[in-house]
Amino acid sequence: MRVLAVAGVFLPLSAAQSAVFTHIEGSADHATLESALNKVTAVKDALADANGPFTMVAPTDAAFTAALPELGIAAADAATLLDRADLGEILKYQVLSTTEKVNPLTAGDITTVQGMTATVTVSSDATPVTKVVGSNAAGVTISSSADVGTSGNEEHAVHVCTDRILLPKPVYQVASEATDLFSTLVAALDTAGLADVKTGLGLQNGGALHTVFAPTNDAFAAYLAARGIDADALLADSELANIVKYHILAGKVMAADVATGEQATLYGAAGKLSLAKDGSTVTVDGVTVDAEVPVGNGVIHPIPSVLMPNVVEVAKGSSDFSNLVEAVVTAELEDTLTGAGPFTVFAPTNAAFDAYLAKVGKTMDELKADKDALAALLKYHVLPTEVMLGDATTSTPASVEGSTLDLVKTGADLTVNGVAVAAGTANKQAGNGVVHVIGEVLEIPAASTPTKNVVELAVDNSLANLVTALGKAPALKTLLEGESQYTLFGPTDAAFTAAAAALGEDDLAGVLERDDLVEILEYHVAAKEITASLLAPGDVMSYQGTYIPVKEDGEKKMVDGVEVTTADVMATNGVLHVINQVMLPPSLADMLADDPDFGIFVEALEAAQLTATFGWANKGGAMHTVFAPMNGAFDNLIAGDSSIADKEALLALDGLAD
Repeated sequence: MRVLAVAGVFLPLSAAQSAVFTHIEGSADHATLESALNKVTAVKDALADANGPFTMVAPTDAAFTAALPELGIAAADAATLLDRADLGEILKYQVLSTTEKVNPLTAGDITTVQGMTATVTVSSDATPVTKVVGSNAAGVTISSSADVGTSGNEEHAVHVCTDRILLPKPVYQVASEATDLFSTLVAALDTAGLADVKTGLGLQNGGALHTVFAPTNDAFAAYLAARGIDADALLADSELANIVKYHILAGKVMAADVATGEQATLYGAAGKLSLAKDGSTVTVDGVTVDAEVPVGNGVIHPIPSVLMPNVVEVAKGSSDFSNLVEAVVTAELEDTLTGAGPFTVFAPTNAAFDAYLAKVGKTMDELKADKDALAALLKYHVLPTEVMLGDATTSTPASVEGSTLDLVKTGADLTVNGVAVAAGTANKQAGNGVVHVIGEVLEIPAASTPTKNVVELAVDNSLANLVTALGKAPALKTLLEGESQYTLFGPTDAAFTAAAAALGEDDLAGVLERDDLVEILEYHVAAKEITASLLAPGDVMSYQGTYIPVKEDGEKKMVDGVEVTTADVMATNGVLHVINQVMLPPSLADMLADDPDFGIFVEALEAAQLTATFGWANKGGAMHTVFAPMNGAFDNLIAGDSSIADKEALLALDGLAD
């Protein structure tokens, strides 16, 4: 059987002969199969003799009737079957993908035109019984077989079954059988909150097709480790249903058919996946998709990460946050809150907004009219770190707006500024943080005066690795705890961990023990207060002594190419800006390479394989003092030493490194 390209262009059967369809059409027992092929003309047209030869399993009317309950269709309601969206998939599964007709059928797995395999079994009875097995382990029994074709050229084979239809395995069954890949996903689908989704991914779903971006077991294991929970906690999570639904699209989207853009998921119109295609590589929300797995009612795309809607999509997913979403859009904070984060959002309900508007004597339109004040109010509900309810402590963390929030933890109960954070509506997990529902709008304190220095703010903003690093630079730490004004660009914990590779270290511990750690930290400090509004394109002198280049990328502030993710966390002695990468001042190698007067010396370092010694990827971070000869000094050396003919001879000297 050649490839059955149902998406191709074929002649209609009035012009293109099909011995297979003619055989079915002429059978009194195959009226339903004939109607099905007339319904899905792409499959019918593809059965033209010119596209053959074909080997086909042909269920009788009785087989279709027997299969109706298996498909969740009432008895004697074959018309419903003919209206299923997956009818074409079922019909293609009846056609075996072989290069020649197969009659009789032989035992073994065989690929169908639909893309999935079916298994042929042949009993050892005196009169062998042949079955073809798909989703139903009982298989379909071949009652008779015939070679069909034009006169004298019977190139096709039709195998009749009367007991049921040969059905391909649906999404849920395929995932259930791939325990090494998808057992955690299947366990999630088996929970009560996803019963409707599980049904939708089975055979009794009305024929709906779905595309599932399926996190593997390893992906779920990484997700659980990152959240610090076990599988039981995941399966009991009230947000589990939304997490799973965010991975599923309605309709079948094969890798070849992916178009770059956003696609709505079962999570809702607000929860859209971002699909992209570059050549044959497909990504979803930036995650590379593995080789697709064909199924009977759609397709499975395995992925190595659990995907999550962002905090804005979580809010959009509930009608109870329509006022909050409207405010976020008006204040032009959507791009910020859909960024990498992480964020903790204390999300007021619509009722909370209504009560707040009544209290301040404004309408929603009047509140939206002052965009700057609205943005500040909303930022006051956001922390620049992820704080799950179980991890919260009594503390006063700085909000993204800059003022502090008053968190009070009593046992398992949490309040923020005296407003209860109900356990039942907290911990709405997002890909870039978490959302906690609250019943009041939080008001910014009338006179918000900073009470903590920049080091204390680093502690409050969960910059633990930065705080640990400053502990190894006591002189700098003392300065930042004093009364003079400073600006501290504070890398996140993840940024410090990621810096190990750039610095040639094995892990974070290596970064924190480097000899040049103080130099790196001082490059993150400016000896004056510079708020975000003053971070204009240009250069800022660092406490380390070299300049930090400042640029703007749209509304983003970039320092040495690194994004300021949270700006203006105000301190008693300056300001903290949170950044998502550790910055590195120019190394000795960088500074020498930038000065043409040291060109020969730079070439000599390269020839002697010493460049890395003076760069940042230098394990241990050894410090050096270099007496660097300028080009003229090398010229004089060559002119005064007859054994060195020219620069090339100099660079080739055996003892050059010494």
